[in-house]
Amino acid sequence: MSVQRNTNMLKNFFKLVLKSVRHRPVRSWLTIFGIVIGIMLVVIILSLGNGIKNTIKGTLQAFGSDSIIILPGKESNPLLGVLGGQKFKERDLMNLEQIEGVKFVAPMDFGMANVEYRGEKKAVLLHAANWKNYVQAMESVQGIKLEEGQWPKDEITGRAVLGYVTTRDLFQKRVAVGDEIIIKSKRFIVSGTMSKIGEQMVDSVIFISLDLFRELTGSRSGASSAFVKIETGAPIDIIAKQIRYQLSQQEVVRDFTLLTPEKAGRLAGSVVSIVELVLIVVALISLVVGAVGIMNTMYTSVLERTKQIGVMKAIGASSDAILSLFLIESGLIGLVGGILGIIFGVLVAYLIGLIAGSFGIRGLFSLASLDFFGFAVILIITFITGVISGALPARRAAQMEPAEALRYE
Repeated sequence: MSVQRNTNMLKNFFKLVLKSVRHRPVRSWLTIFGIVIGIMLVVIILSLGNGIKNTIKGTLQAFGSDSIIILPGKESNPLLGVLGGQKFKERDLMNLEQIEGVKFVAPMDFGMANVEYRGEKKAVLLHAANWKNYVQAMESVQGIKLEEGQWPKDEITGRAVLGYVTTRDLFQKRVAVGDEIIIKSKRFIVSGTMSKIGEQMVDSVIFISLDLFRELTGSRSGASSAFVKIETGAPIDIIAKQIRYQLSQQEVVRDFTLLTPEKAGRLAGSVVSIVELVLIVVALISLVVGAVGIMNTMYTSVLERTKQIGVMKAIGASSDAILSLFLIESGLIGLVGGILGIIFGVLVAYLIGLIAGSFGIRGLFSLASLDFFGFAVILIITFITGVISGALPARRAAQMEPAEALRYE
């Protein structure tokens, strides 16, 4: 009998809660929305975190386990050195070939330039290197090959190789092998087109020789990065230490980074972890803001329902029952916010995965990677947050005297 009475009481509580929410839908949904935003951010990063890590690792693995990439700048932020325009002397980079176990070194440079094709002009990223070593570097990378045409045979003839996206999507008409393009007033013939790699930045560039790049940009020497190929079976960690020591003797670039496959994987994981941490902090702030919103909503609800509370107490409702009623209401607001945050977060992650897939980045989102245990924890947290936020307003409602509540205007 006691169990049935408690069950009936809970049903009545839920009916009253739903009636209260329907009575002030705008305020209730705005309060819920504050919870949804924070939870949605957490769910997006939970849904995409593994996919991002796997995608980055897959990209790095494409360069093989026997290669090292040299970049200017500190290891904590190597791209800052590249974007800052720091450049190595080409001679210092090529001297690395004297280290035992180094197969070849391909100095590289890049820069933006206006490219014209059939009267249409676009800004394109140029990627430059000496063709002899560059072809070896590209062909040593898994999945990178020419789709049509051939690699240029010399460094001075105006020949260019176009990335997959550059060929198809950059201009209104598709660029074909043998077509002429103009890069900074110099005519180039398209010697070849790349197959699809799946990396937007690589697929959207134009490859030219380092000599022609320097002629176009006016730079006399230098390289912003280098690709180092290691002999099969050679100890890459020991060679990396020798490269680091030898480069430390040059005086042009004081801070530089050597990205071995293992270090690049750790760096990628660290970057993703930092992004996760930032989003979680933002989500927690949103959750706190949502909790304040719930508390404000519940205080307003207590004032609006003062007479109702007085009537309930007058017909025998206990203080504990009034307390439970408002705690359930605030808890449900938090729970609904959590449920909607999870739903919208998964949908947004799915859309991000679709968009990334259209750019050739596969496997960013997967239903198998969803953390349902994490989602359950989120729902528990949002419910508890709602209950805690509603504790003070609920206590105020429970302590009301029936006579005073009935006289409230």
